[in-house]
Amino acid sequence: MSSNNLRHSQSSTTLTEDNQGPNNQNTRTLPNSASNASFDTTFTLPTKRPFANAAFRADSSMFSTLGHHPTSTNPLYPCGPWFKDKTGRTVTLRGVNLSGASKMPAGCSSHEPKGFLDDDGTKVSFIGRPFPLEDADEHLARLKYWGFNMLRFIVTWEAIEHAGPMAWFMGDELTIDIEQLISHLGKYDYDYFEYLAKVLQKCKEYGFKCLIDPHQDVWSRFSGGSGAPLWTLYLAGLDPSHFKETNAALVHNFYDDPENFPKMVWATNYNKLAAATMFTLFFGGSSFAPNCVVNGMNIQYYLQTHYMKSYMALAAFLTEQHGIEDDVVIGYDTLNEPSAGWIGVEDIRVIPHHQELKKDATPTPLQSMILGQGYQQTVEFWISTFFGPKRKGSKTIDPAGVTAWLSKEQRDEKDKRFGWTRSPDFPKAGECIWAQHGVWDISTQEVLKPEYFYKDPETEEKYDFDSRAFLPFCRRFAQAVRTVHSAAIIFLEPPVNEIPPSLPPPHDDEDVAHFDISSRVVYAPHWYDGLTLLNKKWNFFNIDYLGVKRGRYPNYAAAVKIGERAIKECFRNQLESIKKEGQAAIGQHPTLIGEIGIPYDMNDGKSYKPNGNYKGQIKAMDANMYALESNHLNFTLWNYCPDNCHKWGDQWNGEDLSLFSIDDLRRDTNRLAKKSSQDSLSDTFVSGKVGPDSSITVTTPPEAKKNPVHPRVDALSASSSATTSKSSSFSDVTLPVSSPANGSTQDGSRLNFNPNLGGRAVVAFCRPFAQKIAGLPLELSFSLSTVTFKFSFKRTHLTEPEGSSHPLKAPNPAKINEPTEIYLPRIHFPCASEYFRSLSESAPSSAQGKKERPCSVTVSGGRWEWNDEEQILYWWTNDDCEGDHVQSEESMTDPDQADGKVFEITVVGKKWAGNSMNARTSASSGIWGAISECCRIL
Repeated sequence: MSSNNLRHSQSSTTLTEDNQGPNNQNTRTLPNSASNASFDTTFTLPTKRPFANAAFRADSSMFSTLGHHPTSTNPLYPCGPWFKDKTGRTVTLRGVNLSGASKMPAGCSSHEPKGFLDDDGTKVSFIGRPFPLEDADEHLARLKYWGFNMLRFIVTWEAIEHAGPMAWFMGDELTIDIEQLISHLGKYDYDYFEYLAKVLQKCKEYGFKCLIDPHQDVWSRFSGGSGAPLWTLYLAGLDPSHFKETNAALVHNFYDDPENFPKMVWATNYNKLAAATMFTLFFGGSSFAPNCVVNGMNIQYYLQTHYMKSYMALAAFLTEQHGIEDDVVIGYDTLNEPSAGWIGVEDIRVIPHHQELKKDATPTPLQSMILGQGYQQTVEFWISTFFGPKRKGSKTIDPAGVTAWLSKEQRDEKDKRFGWTRSPDFPKAGECIWAQHGVWDISTQEVLKPEYFYKDPETEEKYDFDSRAFLPFCRRFAQAVRTVHSAAIIFLEPPVNEIPPSLPPPHDDEDVAHFDISSRVVYAPHWYDGLTLLNKKWNFFNIDYLGVKRGRYPNYAAAVKIGERAIKECFRNQLESIKKEGQAAIGQHPTLIGEIGIPYDMNDGKSYKPNGNYKGQIKAMDANMYALESNHLNFTLWNYCPDNCHKWGDQWNGEDLSLFSIDDLRRDTNRLAKKSSQDSLSDTFVSGKVGPDSSITVTTPPEAKKNPVHPRVDALSASSSATTSKSSSFSDVTLPVSSPANGSTQDGSRLNFNPNLGGRAVVAFCRPFAQKIAGLPLELSFSLSTVTFKFSFKRTHLTEPEGSSHPLKAPNPAKINEPTEIYLPRIHFPCASEYFRSLSESAPSSAQGKKERPCSVTVSGGRWEWNDEEQILYWWTNDDCEGDHVQSEESMTDPDQADGKVFEITVVGKKWAGNSMNARTSASSGIWGAISECCRIL
C-alpha cells in the first residue's frame, strides 16, 4: 500500500475548507437550486509518480475550459438519443460489467470470515481486480472476440479510500510544508490507481470504451454488499461486529452456513438498520440527523465530500496518463443502485409499501432500530414465490442485549484513529442515533414520530427524495468530476425500477451547463428479470413486474405471461417503458442499461453436473437480448468475473451471473484435449489443459502448424450488390483470440486457444449487431432459431449546424463517408472452411459434392466486404470509398441522393457443427437440439 505522497516537484500546496466556496473564484454554484450547495474544487490533488508519459503534463488551466483532453483522438459524443463518433456515425455500445470480482479486495471472497474486520478494514488492496495485469490480454481479447466494445469498469469507494478518510483542513486557507501534509493526510491508494491505469491502457489496445462505475450494494461489504470503506460505518457510530446478532445486516462472511446462503437475501439489507441508516445519512443527514456533525460538517456533506473527492482523485490521476481520458474513459456513473434509505417511509411501524423485496426475517424500520439497541423483537418471515413475496409466519430475534452501536470507548478509539472531532450535540455512543433525534423512545420502545422520515422535520412538508436529495447529489457529482475531466459523460442512475428525476432544460450559460447534468448525460438504469433472478429457474411463464409496479395490473397473477413469445414481448415492453420514462424525465439523451443478466446456477446448479447443459440459460439470455436489441438499447451485461467457479459463483453473496467461469474453462479445455487425443487428427482443435492455478498450457499439433487447414475461401455468399471477402490463411482450426486494435501481437503460446472456452451460453449473448451506422438505426433483429440477422437504417444528410465548432459537439460532416460496420460472430456465421469441415466430419459422403456457401448476405443497396478475421462486415451506401468492391447499379448514383433513404441487410447464418465442440449434432434435432449438445461449453 502507498501513502498519499505529493509529486517530488512540489514543495508546498494549498488546501481550503470543503464548504468554503463563496470566497473562491473557481467554485461553481449551480443556479435555481437552493439545495445545491456549492462544492469546493480548489484543492490540489496530490499524485504519485505517474507511471506513463512522465513528460506529459497538461496545464491545469485547461480544466477550467471546455474541451476534450488534448491527447484524445477518438472521443464519443452523446447527440440526442444516440452516441456518435467523430465521423458522424451512430455508435451502438454493447458491453459487460468488469467485474463482479472488483467488489471485493484481492484474495477475498464474501464467504470467508477470516480477517474480515482486521485493522478496521484499512489494510486491504484491490490491485489485481478485476484480474492480474498479466492476464489482461487473455480476458480482454475474449471479450473483444465476443463483439463487446464497452466496459462498465467497477471501482468501489473502498478501493480508493480504504486506508482512512482524507483529512481536509478547516478554517482559513492554509499553506503547509509537504512533510506536514504527508503526516496529516489520509491515504488514497495510488498503487491501485497505477494498476487501473495500466489495465485501461490495455483496454485502449482492444478498442474498448470504459465507464467508471462507483459501485456499491447495500452501502458496503461490511453491511452485506460492497462499496464504502469500513470507516464510514464507524463514523455513524455503528459496530459491524454485532450486525449478525442484531439483524442490522445479513453478512455472508458471518453466516453460519455460507454454502447455503439464501438466494438474493443480501438485497434485503437495503431495508435493515445498517444500510438504511447509512443511506439516510448520506442523502438526507442534514435534514434527518442535524446533530450528526463531525469536523464542523454535517455527516451528509462529510460523506458526500469524501465520496466525490475520491473519484476526483482517480480522475485526476487518469487525466495525467496519456491517451486514457475520453479515448478510453468516457465518463462516470453517479452511484450504482442508490437507495433513499428510510427517506420517504410513511410510517416506521409497518413494512414500507414500496419495499418489494421481502425475504427471510423482515423487520419494520422501528423493529430494526429496536433490534439494533439490543432488544428482542418478533418480526414477519417471508419467502419468495413465483407470484411474488409471500408471508410465512414470524421469527423471533433476540440480540440478548448486544447492540449494533459502538460503545463510548470503541468510538473514542475510532475517532482518534481517523481524526474525527464530533460536535457536542452528536448523539452519544452506544445508543441509536434515531432515538436521540426523537424518533422513538429507548426506555419504552415506543415510537414518537412515526412519520419522521416522510416529512421534513422542520417544515412538516412531504420530503421529496428526488428534488431534495438525489438530484442535488448528482449535480454535485457532475461538477466535481468535470472539474477534473472536462468532457466526462455523466451516467445518471436512479434507484432500481424507479422513475428518474426530471432534469431542467439545458442552460444557456455554456460554462454552467458544462458543470451541470443537463448536457452530456446518459440515462443508465438497471433491469433484471426478477422472477428468474430470485428463483434461479427459467420457466414457461413470467411476470410483467414493472407493469405491476407502475399500476398497470391489479396484482401479480394478472401480470402473468405464458409461453416463450409472450415472455419475450413482456421483456421488450418493460425495457421500452424504461427507455420512454427516461426520455420523458431527462430529455432526449442516450439510454444505456447499466446492468442486465441471468443467473447461471439455475435449478440448484444442475447445469454443472457432468451431463448438464445451459439450455435454460440460453433461453433466458436470448429473451433478454431480444428485449435489448428490439429497443435499440446500449447496454453492459452483468457480468464477466474471471475467478467465477461453480461452487462459489462470482465469489460474492452466492451470485453466479458471470458469462465466464474458470470451472467451465477447465472442463472445456480438458474435453478438447481428450477429443484431440481420440481423433488423432492434424486438423483438430488446439489441445490444452488448465492447471490448478488457472494457468493455461496450450499446444498445437505440429502437423497443423506445417499444413494450415483453414484457408479462407473467397465469397461466403453472393448477391447483386455483394462483394467477396479476400482470401487469407489461418493456421489453426480453433477460432483465435483477436489481436489488439492497434495491431500489436500477443504471446501466442498463452492465447492461442478458442476464445469461447470458459464462456457460458455464448450462442445467446454473442450476437450480430451494427456497431457503427452511417445514419440512424430503424429495425434490428436476430433469430437464434433460424440464425437470421436483419437490420435497417436511414441515411441522414448531415449539415454543419451553427456553433458546431464547440469542442464538446460532435462533428457533423455534410455527408458520412465511412461504412456501416456490422459485427458477425463466427459462432453463428462461420467461414466456409469451418462449415465444410463440420460437414465432412458428420457426413463425409454427402459433403464431397456439397459446396454451397454457408452464409448468405442480401442488401437493398450499396456494396459490402466481409472480413471474417475481424468478424466485421463493412457496408458502404455511397461511392466515396476505394477498393475492389462490386457495386450495385443503385450504389453508383449520386451519394447525396442516398441520404434519407432506408437501407436493409439480411444475413443468414448456419446451424452448424461449429456451434458444438463435439461436432456431432444430428441435423434433424433442430437448433435447440444442437445447442443442448454444445451448451455445456457455449
